[in-house]
Amino acid sequence: MRKSEQKYDALIFDMDGVLIDSTLSYPMVIRIAIQWCWRHLLGNIIDCTAFSYDHFYISKTHPAFNDDYDIAWALISIAASRGTKSLKEAFPTPDQWRAILQNFRGDDSVSWVYANFSGAIPRNIVRQLCEEIYFGKDEYFSVNDKAPILYKGRGLWRREKPLIDAHWKNFSLPVGIFTGRSWKECLLGLKLLGWEDISRDRIFTLDDGAPKPSPEGLKVLSTRIGAQNPIFFGDTHSDMEAAKRLGKGKFIYVGKPAENLDTYFRDTKTALRELGFIV
Repeated sequence: MRKSEQKYDALIFDMDGVLIDSTLSYPMVIRIAIQWCWRHLLGNIIDCTAFSYDHFYISKTHPAFNDDYDIAWALISIAASRGTKSLKEAFPTPDQWRAILQNFRGDDSVSWVYANFSGAIPRNIVRQLCEEIYFGKDEYFSVNDKAPILYKGRGLWRREKPLIDAHWKNFSLPVGIFTGRSWKECLLGLKLLGWEDISRDRIFTLDDGAPKPSPEGLKVLSTRIGAQNPIFFGDTHSDMEAAKRLGKGKFIYVGKPAENLDTYFRDTKTALRELGFIV
């Protein structure tokens, strides 16, 4: 380990984009949910693909959209507010979406959508749909002990891949996970990583309290682990903002940042190797 890193006493990881490659799951969940809502919930015409990876990456530059399901809800609500049955005409382009977000200050996406877009549709329905698309019929029944209501297809979680091949016990510092996933979704990620044996109290999920960009998860995990100066690995603006609000430790950006940063790595394996945290 580099001498400059000796002062840090825990490693806390985001999950998606850091421990797990979810580029073929959550963005596609959003796309399918938007199309499904446009056709089946609103009775409109699908005449374009609508949601793209550009929309996704633009969303991740804003602290209010750590929760992928709320990206789907916000965009379908904006489209519904435009008074046309054509998805092509109603759906904001990536540049339009960027401009909309530039005028959104704060991190309360729920209040913002309801206050600004008259076509806002019930958030709970969109979130239910997204969850069913992510899990798929069989896995949804397995984790919820009930059948899905809206979507009967194969779960998109099956498209995910691990981004590291090391076990959490092989790191030189205590490990925690601060994720925007629900606990049930997190279990699938742990299974994929082979980390099912990590203690539940080392993980902070969407179900456990204030989501990012709140630093609550970092505070809770630091206390549980006994860390005073943790390193947090993340890949979004909300991750970076949560680390900033914590006011201690260090943030390591994984992936290609949307802004100039002094410290970032192209992937988590490279970061861990170069920083010397794998035993």
